[in-house]
Amino acid sequence: MFRRNFLFGKDGGTANLIDVGSEDLYQPGKGYGFVTEKNRREQKLLQIRELNSSFDTMYWYQNEQLSFLKEDENGCYLDSAEEVAALERQSGEPMSGSPRRIPLIFKVDVPRQGNYRITLTIRSEEEMGEILIFTGRRRLAFHGTVGAGEFTYTMITNVCDIVPVGYSRIFADKTVDIAVLADRPRISALTVEEVNGPTVYLAGDSTVTDQPGDYPYYPGTCYCGWGQMLPAYFDTRVAVSNHSHSGLTTDSFRKEGHYAVISQYSKPGDYVFFQFGHNDQKLPGLQAKGGYRANLQRYIKENQAKGVYPVLVTPIARNTWRLRDQTYLDLLEEFADVCLELGAQYGIPVLDLHAHSKKYVLEKGLQDAKPIFFPGDYTHTNDFGAYKMAGYVAQEIREKCKGHSERAYAYLAECVTDGFGAWEPVGQINVPKKPEIYKDIPDPAGDQVLLSEAEQLERVVRLCLKEELL
Repeated sequence: MFRRNFLFGKDGGTANLIDVGSEDLYQPGKGYGFVTEKNRREQKLLQIRELNSSFDTMYWYQNEQLSFLKEDENGCYLDSAEEVAALERQSGEPMSGSPRRIPLIFKVDVPRQGNYRITLTIRSEEEMGEILIFTGRRRLAFHGTVGAGEFTYTMITNVCDIVPVGYSRIFADKTVDIAVLADRPRISALTVEEVNGPTVYLAGDSTVTDQPGDYPYYPGTCYCGWGQMLPAYFDTRVAVSNHSHSGLTTDSFRKEGHYAVISQYSKPGDYVFFQFGHNDQKLPGLQAKGGYRANLQRYIKENQAKGVYPVLVTPIARNTWRLRDQTYLDLLEEFADVCLELGAQYGIPVLDLHAHSKKYVLEKGLQDAKPIFFPGDYTHTNDFGAYKMAGYVAQEIREKCKGHSERAYAYLAECVTDGFGAWEPVGQINVPKKPEIYKDIPDPAGDQVLLSEAEQLERVVRLCLKEELL
């Protein structure tokens, strides 16, 4: 079984360890190294976010070098806080969201797709403060406060092929990605080893997918699917492989090749979670009791036939309210009901995320629920919100799978943890604005006309064929 041990910084020369210095950037033939703006610009595959850590600079920094790696006897690091401060001094204005951070990203080639255990050690003579560790395509592996001294954490990640956004074919992926964020992120030692164990495959839409993160990073201004936060609630006995993508339906998930990847790599004893509805409801042929139900039935039967355990997840509720009287507008209730019916019919768990997320929105109200959604968005959560939604999913796994007659479901419940405690936004969340000095750099997404909140809400409702409820 594959195993690699890395030692970072100036304490090299130890047997059976690969010495890594601050100048070791990732190259395809080398097999390991840091990823910075420099080699990302030079290597096309590093520009495909799904084949990298899913972190990239805000577009106006596309020609800048933000990651200045350093090393000492305790490892390799970058001074994120100072580099962000330098950017603010350069532009003459502060960035919204605090603190903003630059990730320290390290990449390791592995021989094959599968699950890998990662053991990361950080040694620091100073208080580290808040640390975030992501693996794979920006999936949360750790969040917490770390003091001075030595900190070691073990996590698990899945490596799997993917159909990237904007492509119609499957890309092979055989790399482990680790991203550390802190005021002064550091890596002192790292072990990557191949392990056996069950995998939870995720099939869904934009509310589940591994969304990219712009940096300097702030969790409130990144889109985030709950699927990329789900690893925070599992122990190291199970890994998560997320194949959800924005805009997908129960139909297009199969037709565009994403389901083929799951079918190829899933094995008896694995799990597949299905959460759709947000885009199905926009198409006449995929209404709740029509194509949506039929497609879910087919997925259930196919996976049961090969010994893979299907799980249905009811669609996350939107933060949508009627304009005329400010009462809540539930656009997905009938899709959630179909999931519950199918769960009873086939004897499989249904994780009622719709009920939990709707309860949260109703308790908070339109305005107070906004901080867990991307600014100006009524459907898509930010990192704070996705972490909360993943917590609801984990709670449902414990409740719905514990004691299930199928031992595999009960085992999954045993693998659920409490996560890393509360992670809540503080204060108002604003999307960062392009500094004046970068005014000539065009937005790759094109010019976007900002709509008022009322116009945005009306657009969401009309897309869901519910205009009469306004």
